[in-house]
Amino acid sequence: MGAMINPPAHSRISYSVGRLERAVRRQLAKVTRRFGLTVAQYTALSVLAARGPLSNAQLARRSFVSPQAMNEIVQAMAGKRLVARRPHERHGRIVEIVLTPKGEGVLGRCDAEVERVESAMLVRLSQGERARFREFLRACIEELDGHRPPARRRGA
Repeated sequence: MGAMINPPAHSRISYSVGRLERAVRRQLAKVTRRFGLTVAQYTALSVLAARGPLSNAQLARRSFVSPQAMNEIVQAMAGKRLVARRPHERHGRIVEIVLTPKGEGVLGRCDAEVERVESAMLVRLSQGERARFREFLRACIEELDGHRPPARRRGA
């Protein structure tokens, strides 16, 4: 028999990455639902906590959704008083989205549950393997997004 030209889909890394993404999203949806959030709302709250105030367009880009979808997400979160809108300090036409104290509290409680999901996912990996896994994921993302870091010099 000759060599297999195309491996079966289930043996492709991209297939495994897709399965992992769907499994993680399913688990995150279970967690976020208990806090009255969607996964998209949780992602937006996490981005605001990490980055500080952002415009709708910036938040959409960092949350992997369209600006139109983010506008709906922000409206829902503002209705729950998890975020607030305010004019930018220097650019009056720009409206920033900020995390409220209530949003910080909900995010903190949700984060603790998300941490348990991630720990369960990584339970078979040592600390070193977890670090390498993060590095591998980051490298794959950088390659596909075209954000390759400068090459390291040998011996450096």
